[in-house]
Amino acid sequence: MKYTLTALILSLGLTASIPALAELKSLVPETATESTNYASMSVPDLQTAAQAGNVRAQFFLASHYKYGRGVQQDLTQAFNWYLKAAQQGAAPAQLNVGQMYAEGKGVTADMNQAKYWFGKAAKQGDNRASYNLALIEERSQNLANAYQWYDLSARDGMLDQRIKDKAQGKIRTLAANLSQQDIQDAKNRADRWIQTDDGTSGQ
Repeated sequence: MKYTLTALILSLGLTASIPALAELKSLVPETATESTNYASMSVPDLQTAAQAGNVRAQFFLASHYKYGRGVQQDLTQAFNWYLKAAQQGAAPAQLNVGQMYAEGKGVTADMNQAKYWFGKAAKQGDNRASYNLALIEERSQNLANAYQWYDLSARDGMLDQRIKDKAQGKIRTLAANLSQQDIQDAKNRADRWIQTDDGTSGQ
């Protein structure tokens, strides 16, 4: 299912388990003719639209549950609605699903699932997701793999300029600890990853 993307400001609240960025822009998919403002819709109306399969309603309903806005905070419900939107191809929902798997919030922690969903979002040009993949690899001391994801995060056409700037700094730091061959191999893997249809594999 193809969507155009619209930028909205939302707090996604990454925690220390995936160190980074507290406030981030988010993209949610919308059809070309859709003008409904789901960001300001009441929770009952969001629930109705979300249950009918509307991906934007699912995303915003999940956010209400995640932050306890207009409804009692319920991270399990938040995860479930983000997952429904993620399965419909919404990159910011995929990012949230990845975060919640990584942090064990609303779902049992599962780093493989976190990487899977981060990869899905990254494939759509969301460099917050590729940056998180890089952080995971760096934390595990897989520096060449981290370089690959930071390289992807810094490329032209990626969503968030602040992330591109942070990734450039990380690239410079990692380069001091990697051989030229390691760096070239990481860049080649990044090139191959961009060219594949499936964004879930980084190797």
